[in-house]
Amino acid sequence: MNIDLHYGKGFVTLRIPDENISEIIQPWQNKGKADSETVLSQALVCPEKNDFQKKLAGKRLCVLLSDGTREMPFTDIFGQLFPALQKCSLVRFLICTGTHNAKTPENNNIKEQIEKAAIEAAICNFEIHIHDCQQDRFIHAGRTTRGTEVMFNAKADDARIFLVLSDVKCHYFAGYSNPIKNFVPGICSFETAEQNHSLALDDNSTFGLHPWHRDQNRRANPVAADQLEAMRLIIKQRPVYAMVTIGTLDRIQWARFGPAEQVCTAAFVVTDQRNTHTVSPVERLIVSPGGLPNDVDLYIAQRALELTKNGVKNGGEILFLAACPKGIGEEQTMENFYNLLTAPIDHILKSVESEYKLFSHKPYKLARLLQRLRQIWMYSEIPDELIETMHLHPAHQPQAVVDNWLAEDPAAKITIVDSANKIALYPKT
Repeated sequence: MNIDLHYGKGFVTLRIPDENISEIIQPWQNKGKADSETVLSQALVCPEKNDFQKKLAGKRLCVLLSDGTREMPFTDIFGQLFPALQKCSLVRFLICTGTHNAKTPENNNIKEQIEKAAIEAAICNFEIHIHDCQQDRFIHAGRTTRGTEVMFNAKADDARIFLVLSDVKCHYFAGYSNPIKNFVPGICSFETAEQNHSLALDDNSTFGLHPWHRDQNRRANPVAADQLEAMRLIIKQRPVYAMVTIGTLDRIQWARFGPAEQVCTAAFVVTDQRNTHTVSPVERLIVSPGGLPNDVDLYIAQRALELTKNGVKNGGEILFLAACPKGIGEEQTMENFYNLLTAPIDHILKSVESEYKLFSHKPYKLARLLQRLRQIWMYSEIPDELIETMHLHPAHQPQAVVDNWLAEDPAAKITIVDSANKIALYPKT
Protein backbone atom coordinates (compact mmCIF):
# COMPACT_ATOMS: atom_id res chain seq x y z
CA MET A 1 0.00 0.00 0.00
CA ASN A 2 1.21 3.53 -0.81
CA ILE A 3 0.60 5.96 2.04
CA ASP A 4 0.88 9.76 1.60
CA LEU A 5 1.90 11.65 4.74
CA HIS A 6 2.00 15.43 5.08
CA TYR A 7 5.50 16.90 5.14
CA GLY A 8 6.23 20.63 4.89
CA LYS A 9 4.39 21.96 1.84
CA GLY A 10 4.00 18.52 0.30
CA PHE A 11 3.92 14.81 1.08
CA VAL A 12 6.15 11.82 1.75
CA THR A 13 4.94 8.58 0.18
CA LEU A 14 5.78 5.30 1.88
CA ARG A 15 5.18 1.77 0.60
CA ILE A 16 4.13 -0.62 3.34
CA PRO A 17 2.58 -4.06 2.81
CA ASP A 18 -1.01 -4.24 4.02
CA GLU A 19 -0.22 -7.11 6.39
CA ASN A 20 2.35 -4.96 8.22
CA ILE A 21 -0.01 -2.07 8.89
CA SER A 22 -1.50 -2.06 12.35
CA GLU A 23 -3.51 1.18 11.91
CA ILE A 24 -3.55 4.34 9.81
CA ILE A 25 -4.82 7.21 11.95
CA GLN A 26 -5.86 10.67 10.75
CA PRO A 27 -8.01 13.49 12.19
CA TRP A 28 -11.78 13.28 11.70
CA GLN A 29 -11.35 9.83 10.20
CA ASN A 30 -13.84 8.42 7.67
CA LYS A 31 -16.13 11.42 7.88
CA GLY A 32 -15.61 13.02 4.48
CA LYS A 33 -15.10 16.70 3.78
CA ALA A 34 -17.27 19.33 5.40
CA ASP A 35 -18.00 22.72 3.86
CA SER A 36 -16.46 25.33 6.17
CA GLU A 37 -18.92 28.09 5.31
CA THR A 38 -21.92 25.86 5.95
CA VAL A 39 -20.53 24.61 9.27
CA LEU A 40 -19.85 28.18 10.43
CA SER A 41 -23.19 29.61 9.30
CA GLN A 42 -25.05 26.83 11.10
CA ALA A 43 -23.05 27.48 14.27
CA LEU A 44 -23.96 31.18 14.18
CA VAL A 45 -27.72 30.56 13.94
CA CYS A 46 -28.22 30.35 17.68
CA PRO A 47 -29.74 32.30 20.60
CA GLU A 48 -26.27 32.80 22.05
CA LYS A 49 -25.25 34.95 19.08
CA ASN A 50 -28.32 37.15 19.54
CA ASP A 51 -27.48 37.61 23.23
CA PHE A 52 -23.89 38.46 22.32
CA GLN A 53 -24.95 41.13 19.81
CA LYS A 54 -27.29 42.76 22.34
CA LYS A 55 -24.45 43.04 24.85
CA LEU A 56 -22.11 44.54 22.24
CA ALA A 57 -24.04 47.71 21.46
CA GLY A 58 -21.84 50.70 22.32
CA LYS A 59 -19.28 48.53 24.14
CA ARG A 60 -15.55 47.98 23.70
CA LEU A 61 -14.86 44.46 22.46
CA CYS A 62 -11.54 42.62 22.62
CA VAL A 63 -11.16 39.81 20.06
CA LEU A 64 -8.43 37.26 20.85
CA LEU A 65 -7.19 35.04 18.04
CA SER A 66 -4.28 32.68 17.51
CA ASP A 67 -1.00 33.56 15.82
CA GLY A 68 0.65 32.31 12.64
CA THR A 69 2.01 29.13 14.24
CA ARG A 70 -1.53 27.75 14.47
CA GLU A 71 -3.70 26.30 11.75
CA MET A 72 -7.02 28.09 11.47
CA PRO A 73 -8.94 29.24 8.33
CA PHE A 74 -9.56 32.81 9.46
CA THR A 75 -10.90 34.07 6.13
CA ASP A 76 -14.01 31.89 6.41
CA ILE A 77 -14.53 32.82 10.05
CA PHE A 78 -14.04 36.56 9.57
CA GLY A 79 -16.52 36.70 6.70
CA GLN A 80 -19.25 35.02 8.72
CA LEU A 81 -18.61 36.64 12.10
CA PHE A 82 -17.42 40.21 11.58
CA PRO A 83 -20.77 41.70 10.46
CA ALA A 84 -22.06 40.96 13.97
CA LEU A 85 -19.46 43.37 15.43
CA GLN A 86 -20.63 46.57 13.75
CA LYS A 87 -22.33 48.13 16.78
CA CYS A 88 -19.27 48.10 19.05
CA SER A 89 -17.74 51.43 20.04
CA LEU A 90 -14.31 49.83 19.45
CA VAL A 91 -13.12 46.41 18.37
CA ARG A 92 -9.56 45.68 19.41
CA PHE A 93 -8.04 42.58 17.84
CA LEU A 94 -5.20 40.96 19.79
CA ILE A 95 -3.14 38.31 17.99
CA CYS A 96 -2.19 35.95 20.81
CA THR A 97 1.44 34.97 20.37
CA GLY A 98 2.11 33.82 23.93
CA THR A 99 5.91 33.54 24.03
CA HIS A 100 6.25 33.17 20.24
CA ASN A 101 7.95 35.81 18.13
CA ALA A 102 5.55 38.65 17.38
CA LYS A 103 7.35 39.90 14.28
CA THR A 104 6.77 37.21 11.67
CA PRO A 105 5.41 37.27 8.11
CA GLU A 106 2.66 34.86 9.20
CA ASN A 107 1.44 37.23 11.92
CA ASN A 108 1.56 40.19 9.56
CA ASN A 109 -0.53 38.17 7.10
CA ILE A 110 -3.18 37.57 9.78
CA LYS A 111 -3.14 41.29 10.57
CA GLU A 112 -3.79 42.09 6.90
CA GLN A 113 -6.63 39.55 6.77
CA ILE A 114 -8.25 41.15 9.83
CA GLU A 115 -7.98 44.66 8.38
CA LYS A 116 -9.48 43.66 5.03
CA ALA A 117 -12.35 41.71 6.61
CA ALA A 118 -13.11 44.43 9.17
CA ILE A 119 -13.39 47.07 6.43
CA GLU A 120 -15.60 44.80 4.31
CA ALA A 121 -17.84 44.19 7.34
CA ALA A 122 -18.19 47.95 7.93
CA ILE A 123 -16.60 47.87 11.38
CA CYS A 124 -15.94 51.57 11.77
CA ASN A 125 -13.59 51.70 14.75
CA PHE A 126 -11.05 48.93 15.16
CA GLU A 127 -7.42 48.36 16.16
CA ILE A 128 -5.08 45.41 15.61
CA HIS A 129 -2.16 44.52 17.85
CA ILE A 130 0.27 41.60 17.79
CA HIS A 131 1.09 40.62 21.38
CA ASP A 132 4.74 40.80 22.43
CA CYS A 133 5.48 39.04 25.73
CA GLN A 134 8.67 41.04 26.25
CA GLN A 135 7.95 44.54 24.96
CA ASP A 136 4.26 45.26 25.68
CA ARG A 137 2.91 47.01 28.77
CA PHE A 138 1.40 44.62 31.31
CA ILE A 139 -1.08 44.88 34.18
CA HIS A 140 -0.82 42.79 37.33
CA ALA A 141 -4.09 40.90 37.89
CA GLY A 142 -3.06 38.96 41.00
CA ARG A 143 -1.56 35.59 41.85
CA THR A 144 -3.06 32.13 41.38
CA THR A 145 -3.22 29.59 44.19
CA ARG A 146 -0.33 27.74 42.47
CA GLY A 147 1.83 30.86 42.63
CA THR A 148 1.62 32.23 39.09
CA GLU A 149 1.90 36.02 38.98
CA VAL A 150 -0.62 37.05 36.33
CA MET A 151 0.64 39.90 34.15
CA PHE A 152 -1.59 40.50 31.10
CA ASN A 153 -1.43 42.84 28.12
CA ALA A 154 -2.74 46.30 29.01
CA LYS A 155 -4.50 46.54 25.64
CA ALA A 156 -7.08 44.04 26.92
CA ASP A 157 -7.87 45.94 30.10
CA ASP A 158 -10.51 48.40 28.85
CA ALA A 159 -12.65 45.80 27.06
CA ARG A 160 -16.15 45.23 28.38
CA ILE A 161 -16.64 41.94 26.48
CA PHE A 162 -14.23 39.34 25.12
CA LEU A 163 -14.58 37.19 22.03
CA VAL A 164 -12.12 34.34 21.44
CA LEU A 165 -11.56 32.52 18.14
CA SER A 166 -10.03 29.14 18.92
CA ASP A 167 -9.47 25.84 17.18
CA VAL A 168 -9.84 22.98 19.66
CA LYS A 169 -7.56 19.94 19.64
CA CYS A 170 -5.72 17.83 22.17
CA HIS A 171 -2.79 19.64 23.79
CA TYR A 172 0.02 17.56 25.16
CA PHE A 173 0.24 19.32 28.55
CA ALA A 174 -2.67 21.79 28.76
CA GLY A 175 -5.34 19.18 28.06
CA TYR A 176 -6.79 20.84 24.97
CA SER A 177 -6.07 23.89 22.86
CA ASN A 178 -8.97 26.13 23.83
CA PRO A 179 -10.01 29.79 24.44
CA ILE A 180 -8.43 29.92 27.92
CA LYS A 181 -5.01 29.54 26.32
CA ASN A 182 -5.62 32.70 24.30
CA PHE A 183 -5.53 34.54 27.63
CA VAL A 184 -2.83 32.50 29.35
CA PRO A 185 -0.21 32.43 27.96
CA GLY A 186 -1.68 34.09 24.83
CA ILE A 187 -1.63 37.71 26.06
CA CYS A 188 0.52 37.37 29.17
CA SER A 189 4.10 38.26 30.01
CA PHE A 190 7.05 35.91 29.59
CA GLU A 191 7.28 35.49 33.36
CA THR A 192 3.60 34.49 33.66
CA ALA A 193 4.02 31.89 30.93
CA GLU A 194 7.15 30.54 32.58
CA GLN A 195 5.50 30.12 35.97
CA ASN A 196 2.42 28.46 34.47
CA HIS A 197 4.41 26.14 32.20
CA SER A 198 6.56 24.93 35.09
CA LEU A 199 3.49 22.87 36.01
CA ALA A 200 3.92 20.94 32.72
CA LEU A 201 6.36 18.61 34.49
CA ASP A 202 3.48 17.13 36.51
CA ASP A 203 2.30 13.82 35.04
CA ASN A 204 -1.33 15.02 35.28
CA SER A 205 -0.50 17.89 32.93
CA THR A 206 -1.37 15.92 29.82
CA PHE A 207 -3.89 15.69 27.03
CA GLY A 208 -7.52 14.81 27.71
CA LEU A 209 -7.64 16.37 31.17
CA HIS A 210 -9.18 19.82 31.71
CA PRO A 211 -11.27 21.57 34.41
CA TRP A 212 -14.00 22.23 31.83
CA HIS A 213 -14.26 18.57 30.81
CA ARG A 214 -17.75 17.08 31.10
CA ASP A 215 -16.35 14.04 32.94
CA GLN A 216 -15.51 15.09 36.50
CA ASN A 217 -12.86 12.37 36.63
CA ARG A 218 -10.95 14.12 33.83
CA ARG A 219 -10.57 17.60 35.30
CA ALA A 220 -7.36 17.43 37.35
CA ASN A 221 -4.80 19.07 35.07
CA PRO A 222 -2.48 21.50 36.98
CA VAL A 223 -1.47 23.57 33.94
CA ALA A 224 -5.04 23.96 32.69
CA ALA A 225 -6.43 24.67 36.16
CA ASP A 226 -3.81 27.38 36.69
CA GLN A 227 -4.59 28.91 33.29
CA LEU A 228 -8.31 28.99 34.08
CA GLU A 229 -7.72 30.65 37.44
CA ALA A 230 -5.42 33.18 35.81
CA MET A 231 -7.97 33.95 33.09
CA ARG A 232 -10.60 34.63 35.74
CA LEU A 233 -8.25 37.09 37.43
CA ILE A 234 -7.90 38.89 34.09
CA ILE A 235 -11.54 39.03 33.02
CA LYS A 236 -13.10 39.58 36.46
CA GLN A 237 -16.87 39.71 35.81
CA ARG A 238 -16.67 40.49 32.11
CA PRO A 239 -18.33 37.98 29.73
CA VAL A 240 -16.24 35.80 27.44
CA TYR A 241 -17.79 34.42 24.26
CA ALA A 242 -16.05 32.09 21.87
CA MET A 243 -16.26 30.77 18.36
CA VAL A 244 -14.64 27.35 18.69
CA THR A 245 -13.88 25.13 15.74
CA ILE A 246 -12.45 21.69 15.10
CA GLY A 247 -10.56 21.67 11.84
CA THR A 248 -8.57 19.40 9.56
CA LEU A 249 -5.94 21.27 7.57
CA ASP A 250 -7.78 24.25 6.00
CA ARG A 251 -11.27 22.86 6.53
CA ILE A 252 -13.63 23.39 9.49
CA GLN A 253 -15.42 20.18 10.44
CA TRP A 254 -17.35 21.40 13.49
CA ALA A 255 -18.08 24.76 15.12
CA ARG A 256 -20.04 26.29 18.00
CA PHE A 257 -20.64 29.85 19.19
CA GLY A 258 -21.54 30.90 22.72
CA PRO A 259 -20.17 31.44 26.26
CA ALA A 260 -16.64 30.07 26.36
CA GLU A 261 -17.13 27.34 28.96
CA GLN A 262 -20.32 26.05 27.33
CA VAL A 263 -18.85 25.68 23.84
CA CYS A 264 -15.51 24.34 25.09
CA THR A 265 -17.19 21.54 27.01
CA ALA A 266 -19.04 20.54 23.86
CA ALA A 267 -15.86 20.76 21.76
CA PHE A 268 -13.93 18.53 24.16
CA VAL A 269 -16.57 15.82 23.78
CA VAL A 270 -16.38 15.94 19.98
CA THR A 271 -12.57 16.02 20.04
CA ASP A 272 -12.54 12.92 22.24
CA GLN A 273 -14.95 11.17 19.89
CA ARG A 274 -13.30 12.08 16.59
CA ASN A 275 -9.60 12.75 17.25
CA THR A 276 -8.54 10.43 20.04
CA HIS A 277 -7.83 6.72 19.60
CA THR A 278 -7.16 3.83 21.94
CA VAL A 279 -4.46 1.68 20.38
CA SER A 280 -2.40 -1.41 21.04
CA PRO A 281 1.21 -0.16 21.25
CA VAL A 282 3.49 -1.50 18.51
CA GLU A 283 7.26 -1.60 18.14
CA ARG A 284 7.25 0.67 15.06
CA LEU A 285 5.44 4.03 14.82
CA ILE A 286 5.45 6.58 11.98
CA VAL A 287 4.45 10.14 12.90
CA SER A 288 3.79 13.20 10.72
CA PRO A 289 2.79 16.43 12.51
CA GLY A 290 0.71 17.38 9.45
CA GLY A 291 2.88 19.59 7.27
CA LEU A 292 3.13 23.38 7.56
CA PRO A 293 2.63 25.17 9.91
CA ASN A 294 2.65 22.11 12.17
CA ASP A 295 6.22 21.14 11.26
CA VAL A 296 7.62 24.64 10.68
CA ASP A 297 10.35 23.94 13.27
CA LEU A 298 11.18 21.24 15.79
CA TYR A 299 9.85 23.29 18.71
CA ILE A 300 6.40 23.21 17.11
CA ALA A 301 6.63 19.74 15.57
CA GLN A 302 7.53 17.99 18.83
CA ARG A 303 3.89 18.20 19.94
CA ALA A 304 3.12 15.34 17.56
CA LEU A 305 5.54 13.01 19.33
CA GLU A 306 4.04 13.76 22.73
CA LEU A 307 0.49 13.22 21.53
CA THR A 308 1.26 9.86 19.91
CA LYS A 309 3.95 8.41 22.20
CA ASN A 310 1.48 5.91 23.73
CA GLY A 311 1.37 4.17 20.36
CA VAL A 312 4.90 2.75 20.64
CA LYS A 313 6.19 0.06 22.98
CA ASN A 314 9.16 0.44 25.28
CA GLY A 315 12.25 -0.39 23.24
CA GLY A 316 10.50 0.49 20.00
CA GLU A 317 11.30 2.99 17.25
CA ILE A 318 9.65 6.05 15.73
CA LEU A 319 10.06 7.46 12.22
CA PHE A 320 9.37 11.18 12.58
CA LEU A 321 8.55 13.10 9.37
CA ALA A 322 8.96 16.81 10.18
CA ALA A 323 10.30 19.20 7.52
CA CYS A 324 11.25 22.02 9.95
CA PRO A 325 12.22 24.59 7.26
CA LYS A 326 12.85 27.10 10.06
CA GLY A 327 15.15 24.74 11.91
CA ILE A 328 15.09 24.02 15.63
CA GLY A 329 12.99 26.93 16.86
CA GLU A 330 12.93 30.65 17.49
CA GLU A 331 16.05 32.27 18.92
CA GLN A 332 14.61 32.81 22.40
CA THR A 333 13.91 29.08 22.77
CA MET A 334 17.40 27.83 21.95
CA GLU A 335 19.13 28.01 25.32
CA ASN A 336 16.53 26.04 27.26
CA PHE A 337 15.34 23.89 24.35
CA TYR A 338 18.06 22.92 21.88
CA ASN A 339 21.13 23.61 24.05
CA LEU A 340 19.68 21.61 26.93
CA LEU A 341 18.59 18.82 24.61
CA THR A 342 22.21 18.25 23.54
CA ALA A 343 23.21 17.32 27.11
CA PRO A 344 23.20 13.70 28.37
CA ILE A 345 19.69 12.37 29.00
CA ASP A 346 20.19 12.02 32.76
CA HIS A 347 21.45 15.60 32.98
CA ILE A 348 18.40 16.92 31.11
CA LEU A 349 16.00 15.21 33.50
CA LYS A 350 17.82 16.22 36.69
CA SER A 351 18.43 19.84 35.66
CA VAL A 352 14.82 20.52 34.71
CA GLU A 353 13.44 18.83 37.81
CA SER A 354 15.72 20.96 40.03
CA GLU A 355 15.10 24.31 38.29
CA TYR A 356 12.49 24.91 35.61
CA LYS A 357 13.11 27.57 32.96
CA LEU A 358 10.64 28.36 30.21
CA PHE A 359 10.90 26.02 27.21
CA SER A 360 12.80 23.36 29.20
CA HIS A 361 9.68 21.19 29.48
CA LYS A 362 10.25 20.38 25.80
CA PRO A 363 13.68 18.69 26.21
CA TYR A 364 12.48 17.15 29.48
CA LYS A 365 9.55 15.39 27.80
CA LEU A 366 11.60 14.36 24.77
CA ALA A 367 14.32 12.97 27.05
CA ARG A 368 11.76 10.85 28.89
CA LEU A 369 10.54 9.47 25.56
CA LEU A 370 14.06 8.80 24.31
CA GLN A 371 14.88 7.04 27.57
CA ARG A 372 12.37 4.28 26.86
CA LEU A 373 12.88 3.87 23.09
CA ARG A 374 15.60 2.26 21.01
CA GLN A 375 15.70 5.30 18.75
CA ILE A 376 13.80 8.04 16.93
CA TRP A 377 14.54 8.44 13.22
CA MET A 378 13.98 11.96 11.90
CA TYR A 379 13.45 12.89 8.26
CA SER A 380 13.89 16.66 8.13
CA GLU A 381 15.58 19.68 6.57
CA ILE A 382 17.49 20.14 9.82
CA PRO A 383 21.20 19.33 9.24
CA ASP A 384 22.33 15.86 10.30
CA GLU A 385 24.82 17.12 12.86
CA LEU A 386 22.11 19.04 14.73
CA ILE A 387 19.76 16.07 14.69
CA GLU A 388 22.48 13.83 16.08
CA THR A 389 23.41 16.22 18.89
CA MET A 390 19.78 15.93 20.11
CA HIS A 391 20.02 12.14 20.48
CA LEU A 392 17.98 11.59 17.29
CA HIS A 393 18.99 9.69 14.13
CA PRO A 394 18.89 11.34 10.67
CA ALA A 395 16.81 9.48 8.09
CA HIS A 396 17.79 10.50 4.57
CA GLN A 397 15.36 8.05 2.98
CA PRO A 398 12.23 7.32 5.04
CA GLN A 399 11.42 4.30 2.87
CA ALA A 400 14.80 2.79 3.75
CA VAL A 401 13.93 2.99 7.44
CA VAL A 402 10.68 1.11 6.82
CA ASP A 403 12.43 -1.46 4.62
CA ASN A 404 15.05 -2.09 7.31
CA TRP A 405 12.31 -2.56 9.91
CA LEU A 406 10.68 -5.20 7.75
CA ALA A 407 14.00 -6.88 6.94
CA GLU A 408 14.67 -7.13 10.66
CA ASP A 409 11.17 -8.45 11.37
CA PRO A 410 9.03 -9.40 8.33
CA ALA A 411 5.98 -9.71 10.60
CA ALA A 412 6.43 -6.27 12.20
CA LYS A 413 3.28 -4.23 12.78
CA ILE A 414 3.49 -0.50 12.05
CA THR A 415 1.08 2.24 13.17
CA ILE A 416 0.98 5.37 11.00
CA VAL A 417 -0.32 8.72 12.26
CA ASP A 418 -0.78 11.66 9.89
CA SER A 419 -1.58 15.23 11.07
CA ALA A 420 -0.60 14.00 14.51
CA ASN A 421 -0.75 17.44 16.07
CA LYS A 422 -4.54 16.97 16.13
CA ILE A 423 -4.49 13.35 17.34
CA ALA A 424 -4.07 11.83 20.81
CA LEU A 425 -3.37 8.16 21.40
CA TYR A 426 -4.32 6.24 24.55
CA PRO A 427 -2.85 2.79 25.19
CA LYS A 428 -5.11 -0.22 25.53
CA THR A 429 -4.85 -1.65 29.03
